[in-house]
Amino acid sequence: MYAFDVLSVKYSGASHEAYLEVRIEGLPIGQEVDLDRLQNFLDRRKSGKYAFSTPRREEDKAEVVEGLADGKITGPVIVRIKNGNTRPADYSFDRVPRPSHADYVAKVTYGRAPSGGGAFSGRMTALTCIAGGICVQLLEKFGVRIASYISEIGGLDCYTYDNGTPKYEDIERCHGYAFPVPDPSKIGLVEERLRSVAASGDTVGGTIETVVYDSPVGVGGPIYDGLEGKVASALFAIPAVKAVESGLGRGFSSRTGLSANDAFCVADGKVMTVTNRSGGINGGIANGMPITFRTTFRPTPSVAAEQITADLSTGENVPLTISGRHDVAFLPRAVVVTEAAVALAYLDAALTDGQLFDKNKNE
Repeated sequence: MYAFDVLSVKYSGASHEAYLEVRIEGLPIGQEVDLDRLQNFLDRRKSGKYAFSTPRREEDKAEVVEGLADGKITGPVIVRIKNGNTRPADYSFDRVPRPSHADYVAKVTYGRAPSGGGAFSGRMTALTCIAGGICVQLLEKFGVRIASYISEIGGLDCYTYDNGTPKYEDIERCHGYAFPVPDPSKIGLVEERLRSVAASGDTVGGTIETVVYDSPVGVGGPIYDGLEGKVASALFAIPAVKAVESGLGRGFSSRTGLSANDAFCVADGKVMTVTNRSGGINGGIANGMPITFRTTFRPTPSVAAEQITADLSTGENVPLTISGRHDVAFLPRAVVVTEAAVALAYLDAALTDGQLFDKNKNE
């Protein structure tokens, strides 16, 4: 179980077990959840939606076990999805761990490397989509919207909020494209890049940018209550995430204080900043501007090309060719996962300080 300040989530099951299940505690009692919208949110993660994703196909039908009655939250919410297309025999790496997977550390820590990565598998992000998808709906009741898109993939730059925060509607529109990039003129280049990589038996990673729109001032807190830290924690829980940036992130390293600052101004009777280099957060607290995060994913470590690994039973170095079904680029499917993770962390922050829902009330 992972406990935020108000919310907590517990994942059960694994990639090649009969089902996956998530239990979410701390959600506001009495609030409505549209299950059709939740299913549509989860469907954005499905393999097959985007080219070059894993051939493994799962229905991923969200089944409510408890906590929702007549579409309203009544207590801890438990949702389950079945695994119907598993091939555990293809994913046994207890003796010869896959490079950059969790096989070796799992073997040392728990005594065995679970089939297909088990709880370490990207398959578990389906549960993140369920928990975060509920949070997305609750936040929208207060006008807070969250959207993500591919900023860079396989070394190909697609778009960045550094050049101007995209409109929410433009990001929503891109989720219907062949790849979720705000600029449709980049789609052909993305396809060409991934086709070339797939032909070589390799994989790619990239970067996803996320924007939180219309956040009220005051969500978050200082030091360990900071909104940046809470969101970063949720994003790093996604397998393959290797870096999280807030606002300009690494871009601050080459700037002076004057060129890094965001000047305050008054426009239409509202205090705002002229620029948004800090990504809508000062001192760990939302300042009312769009909140921006950049999340970097490593390439899929399961590649078709031969690699070297250690045989744990003989102590020898041996060649390894990984079989099974894998994504050449899982980044398009990870877009909705980042939205879910940010929504989960943001809602917890809003519940903690009572900015949106009153934490002292049950409904």
